[in-house]
Amino acid sequence: MKFVKQLVPVLLGFGVMVAMSGGAASAAKAKDVCIGDGINKFVLREVDPLFPGGAVALRGLYTATGTQRVSPVHGSAVMGSDRRVRIGFFVHTAAESTNDFTVAGVVDADYNGTVNFDNDGDFKPNGTLDMQRVDCSTIIIP
Repeated sequence: MKFVKQLVPVLLGFGVMVAMSGGAASAAKAKDVCIGDGINKFVLREVDPLFPGGAVALRGLYTATGTQRVSPVHGSAVMGSDRRVRIGFFVHTAAESTNDFTVAGVVDADYNGTVNFDNDGDFKPNGTLDMQRVDCSTIIIP
């Protein structure tokens, strides 16, 4: 019985430590997601993991090869039960360029896929971008 009484504080302390660390198997952490089509690069900062029926905020920056400009990006992504991800975001390029634009489309869980862009504000696609996951360390931010 004395052994059990000594074991109780140890077990309680272990339980508190596990609870403070987010559980025995801690949940996936937010990470940067970088996507691009070779010219256009989108750096989405601290993107939370997605699961079917889930939605996450997208925020970050946009830059294009050959320019010395960087623009803010914001939007969201949702994952359907089919595990495909619907993304939509707004790119604020008018600060240093001629127009803002939107991007929307369906991609896979790694954010690879073809998306539409609208760069004239009529809410109709003006073209597509073939997005592929990019190593964030390869993107030069002006």
